[in-house]
Amino acid sequence: MTKKRGVTREFMLGTIVLVFMVFLALTTGFGSKSGLFSMMLDVSPTIVGAIAMSLIILTGNIDISAGTILGFVGFVAAILAKAGFPIWIFVPAGLLTGMVLAGLNGWISVTFKVPTMVVTLAMNMVHIGFYVTFLPNAGWVLNLSDSFTFLGQGRFFGIVPYIFVIAIAVSALFMWIVKYTKFGKSLYAVGGNRQASIYAGINPDRTVILDFLVEGLLLGIAGILKATTANRLMPSVFQGREMIFIAAAVVGGFNILGGSGKILGAVYGALLVYLLSITMIYLGFQDYFQFALQGVIILIAVFITVTDFSSVRKRIRKVLAPRVAK
Repeated sequence: MTKKRGVTREFMLGTIVLVFMVFLALTTGFGSKSGLFSMMLDVSPTIVGAIAMSLIILTGNIDISAGTILGFVGFVAAILAKAGFPIWIFVPAGLLTGMVLAGLNGWISVTFKVPTMVVTLAMNMVHIGFYVTFLPNAGWVLNLSDSFTFLGQGRFFGIVPYIFVIAIAVSALFMWIVKYTKFGKSLYAVGGNRQASIYAGINPDRTVILDFLVEGLLLGIAGILKATTANRLMPSVFQGREMIFIAAAVVGGFNILGGSGKILGAVYGALLVYLLSITMIYLGFQDYFQFALQGVIILIAVFITVTDFSSVRKRIRKVLAPRVAK
């Protein structure tokens, strides 16, 4: 006799996303060809960035500098494209930039035993200062050619952006990596119980550094996907994107303390956070309300994560039991 499986968090998230999309399609112009194209175009970098952040959260860490890393990725790719280098040069250069900057975060944290929250917050400020002080024109790159925007503005069948297909491919790849590879299993082990992972023969420090390198690769992809959607770029516009990635990850079911979560949940989380923002725009709310919404989403998700609901239920039963007896 087979045991019935309960409804998963991912199924519930997928259902909510579908309901939101149907609601917006029926009440706004969201369901039009241009509306769907805009949705896929805008959410693609967020999906990849959410996966990157999810891998870091999985080990019990965080990266507050993810947004500014995207800025550097975009700047390096754009300045090389402006100089006439082809796509097979500026794209790998952008990916390498992401890996170097994120890998540096991991190395500093592991080597000097500093929490990643502190390291990445400090690096976030360093990046911002570097933009203003050392980059020409604060990093502005204008009048980028079609050879740069080809990836971000191209579409299949006139509606599906190239970058959306890339985001879905990355999602599928990392669903497999996290579930079936030794690297993926080591992330869960380190985030779930660091000491137990050592007993299992896993090197937590090496795993964390490798995790940050992989995050950097994914942030490189996300940065390229976002940067190539326009013919101009300014690194500072990426500031704050890490909050969207964190919101998507925790809404998607990743435990902020590490050790649990599924990549599919992060994908649905990215879609849901985007749809909530779009809904607020259609309702006429200003941008700062969207930032407030992201903060509320993170707080609720963290509350759900850290609350032991089984103990809460036991306490409620103890309070109610005497009354029921009467």
